[in-house]
Amino acid sequence: MKNNEIAEVSPSKRGRWGQERRLEFIDSRLYWEGRLNRPALTEFFGISVQQASLDLAEYMRLAPHNTVYDLSQKTYLATEQFQPVFTDPSSARYLAELYALTTGVLAADISFLGWTPSADIVRHPTRLVPQAVLRQTLTAIRERRSLRITYQAIGRPDPTERVISPHALGYDGYRWHVRGYCHLRNDYRDFVFARILALATGEPSDVDAYEDAEWHRILDVVIAPNPALTVAQQRVIELDYGMTDGQLMVHTRQALGFYLLKRLGLTQPPAPARAHEQQIVLVNRDALIPYLPQLASSGRE
Repeated sequence: MKNNEIAEVSPSKRGRWGQERRLEFIDSRLYWEGRLNRPALTEFFGISVQQASLDLAEYMRLAPHNTVYDLSQKTYLATEQFQPVFTDPSSARYLAELYALTTGVLAADISFLGWTPSADIVRHPTRLVPQAVLRQTLTAIRERRSLRITYQAIGRPDPTERVISPHALGYDGYRWHVRGYCHLRNDYRDFVFARILALATGEPSDVDAYEDAEWHRILDVVIAPNPALTVAQQRVIELDYGMTDGQLMVHTRQALGFYLLKRLGLTQPPAPARAHEQQIVLVNRDALIPYLPQLASSGRE
C-alpha cells in the first residue's frame, strides 16, 4: 500500500487491516447477505481495489465452494453449498450484534453487518455506571485491592461506609453490580453500581475470590410449561423457549440464581388461576429450596 493511501485511511480503521479480519468480513457478508462486491471491502477497510481482489482470491482459495462471481452483477454470490469458515454463523451472534447496533452500543463502522432489517427493542430504564467508578473497580479487581465506598442499601435509611474487596461483575438483566467481600458484614455481597455514592481505592486485599462459594457454585434451573395451560398452549411455550422433551435446563451461578428466578417470575410456586401470566414453572423447586433463602436474603444489598 502506498503512503498516500495510508494517509487517507481513518485511524479508527487501522486496526482492521489484517487479512484474517478481512476474510472474516467476506465470510460474514456472504453468509448473511448472500453477496459481496469489492467496494464493500474497499470502503469498510479503506484498502485498494487491488488488495480487495487479493483478499477475495485468498478467500476463494481457502473456501473454493462457497462463492461464485456473477459477471452481470459484478458481485460474488454465496453458493448453495456455502459453509462459513471464519465467522460465527449462529443466530445468537447475529441478533446480539443487531441488538448492539440498535442500541448504539456498537458503531456501524465496526460492525460486519451490512444491510439489516428495520429493528427496535423494548427499552428498559437503565442505571448508568459512572466511568470513573467502573475504572477504579476494574483496577481494584485486577490489582487485588480493596475499595472504600459509601453505599445506599435499599433496607437502610442512610448510607453506610463500607470496605469491600471486589472480584467480579454481575448483570441481572437490568443493572450491573460489583461482587465482592464486604468487610462490614464479613460476607460476599452484591453492590449495585448506581447505589455507590462515593468510592476510593483502598489497601491491597488478601481476600481469596475462590472462597466465594456462591459465585463459583453452578445451579441447574429446570423450567417447563405451566401444566395448567392446555396441551396446545404448552407446545407453544416449548417452542418459545426451545425446550427438549418439554423442559429446559438453565445453568446459573448461585450468586445470580435469585435474579434469574425473579426475572422469570419463579420465586413463588405457580398459581393455577394465573397460568396465562406465569406460563412456565420451576420443575426442580425442591432441589433449589435450600439455596433460595440464601439468595433472597444474604446475596443482595
